[in-house]
Amino acid sequence: MTLDWQGARQDTPGCETVLHFNNAGAALMPESVLEAVVGHLQLEAQIGGYEAAAQQFEAVERVYDAVATLLGCQRQEVAMIENATRAWDMGFYSVPLGKGDRCASSH
Repeated sequence: MTLDWQGARQDTPGCETVLHFNNAGAALMPESVLEAVVGHLQLEAQIGGYEAAAQQFEAVERVYDAVATLLGCQRQEVAMIENATRAWDMGFYSVPLGKGDRCASSH
């Protein structure tokens, strides 16, 4: 699989005006993401949040398959979390630590 970097930059309006290095926190949105988010907010405004979520259920479910294909894993191994901090937090707190356990840095 190859990525069309030039096409990705052309599809991301912010690339025309800024050099954005905070990608880990919040990357610039490509036009397709912007359209999807704004479109969904408009749908929620028209029919309600729960109804919009129900209407888009199948599209959201397809994301798991697409991510699994991209990563070469099974869809049940994919988790979508609202942000990286929450994902790290959930992963860390799933480790069964007990009294006397220590976390050490590799430094």
